[in-house]
Amino acid sequence: DLIILPLSLYILDDAGGKMTSSRDEAELRQIVERANEIWGQANIRLEIQTIQRLTVPDEVMQQVAARNFAPFFAAANRDLEIENPALLNGFYAQNVGGVNGVVPNNTRTFFVTDQPSVHDERVTSHEIGHILGLHHVLTDSNRLLFSGTNGMELSPEEIVVARYNAQGILDALR
Repeated sequence: DLIILPLSLYILDDAGGKMTSSRDEAELRQIVERANEIWGQANIRLEIQTIQRLTVPDEVMQQVAARNFAPFFAAANRDLEIENPALLNGFYAQNVGGVNGVVPNNTRTFFVTDQPSVHDERVTSHEIGHILGLHHVLTDSNRLLFSGTNGMELSPEEIVVARYNAQGILDALR
């Protein structure tokens, strides 16, 4: 059976304009379309619920760029007008601390840099893989969870784990 995961995406801008993301809504839609080709291996589909441009205080964006996400989450709970958060939430920023992407603190939230060293859909899919319980693979560069490559394959075991966790997340919300 197809598992559909709701996804909201946010393009982060800083108030001062120095750390504003270069991405736009059309680009994010293309990334998700291509990510769905990757997740199709597991019969999982990402369904966009919202795409929003979000202005974040300069000091918070500087912390995101330093891979300190606590100020971002504090601002998200207090000051930011985040529309329609979903089961999975992706934030696209100019800089997320020198990495392609990251899932902070076992959240269902991921951050992706504007200029990753690998394909955009691969970074988004890799981070969603972490949210769905998958861990880095050290031996096969064709795999989605091998770091720093354009690998996009899921093993049969990873498919079972990702589907189990995706269904568990959905069931917890019912």
